[in-house]
Amino acid sequence: MTDKCNNPKAPRPARRLACSILLALATGGFPALAAPSPAPAEQAAPATISYARVADLVTSVSAVATVRVRSATPLKRERTPDLAPGRARFYIEADTIGLIRGDSVMATRVSFLLDGPDSKAAGKSLRKRSFLIFGKIGPQVGQFQLASSTALVAWSPANEALVRKAIREMLAHDAPPAITGISSAFHVPGAILGEGETQVFLETADGTPISLSIIRRPDEQPQFSASLGEIVDDSASFPAPDTPLWYRLACSLPDALPPRALSGLEPADATSAARDYNAFHQALAPCNRTPQPVF
Repeated sequence: MTDKCNNPKAPRPARRLACSILLALATGGFPALAAPSPAPAEQAAPATISYARVADLVTSVSAVATVRVRSATPLKRERTPDLAPGRARFYIEADTIGLIRGDSVMATRVSFLLDGPDSKAAGKSLRKRSFLIFGKIGPQVGQFQLASSTALVAWSPANEALVRKAIREMLAHDAPPAITGISSAFHVPGAILGEGETQVFLETADGTPISLSIIRRPDEQPQFSASLGEIVDDSASFPAPDTPLWYRLACSLPDALPPRALSGLEPADATSAARDYNAFHQALAPCNRTPQPVF
């Protein structure tokens, strides 16, 4: 090897290799091999959608399905004059993975329209991704109509489990109905200063009574509860977040009692009732209905 390194008549590539090996041996070994490039990071799992957003969707549609997108083709601009600049409408073709809720048979391959950003990257970003879609099965085989341009959710085990949970709970025969307003409220002062009870009666879509109760005692935190039925239930409790009753209250109650609900009350009682209602409303976990971004 030394001869090859020192021999001017040896081929240049052979001389270079031999001299490199000798130099490495003289300096204590070969240079360290370069570390392999890290593998591309896996795509982050979709964020879990909120219970309130899912409840909004499942209570307003007749079909929910899981699909995997095959293609997303933007429609020509002249066919979508209603869209704002910078927006595009995509014709989506997808394979049906499963029908979670529906009033008719769903084809193994479906198509639907979806609005999104007007860019080539937007359409490409949808391909081979799985989604939960909310809407109705169309009159023709293979058609699906989304309830809105945001009526789809990136699929994940957590999101599908939440959707199934919301369907079971929100569509149960004893699920609390939609709240349409507040009919009345009254306040009864207690025997001692700082004691009293406020009751608020709600109006609902099907006439099922719902009432709120706020009890105050000196040096104690207010006690909140919500009752379903004609009679205020002394054993009723405050609705936990991500439950049907919480959803109906947190997402439907107005920020303050309407004046008509306080009509007929003495000024002091009206003030106390309004204060207690505000405390109940603020104690509810906030209603997050923000759609999950898709693009």
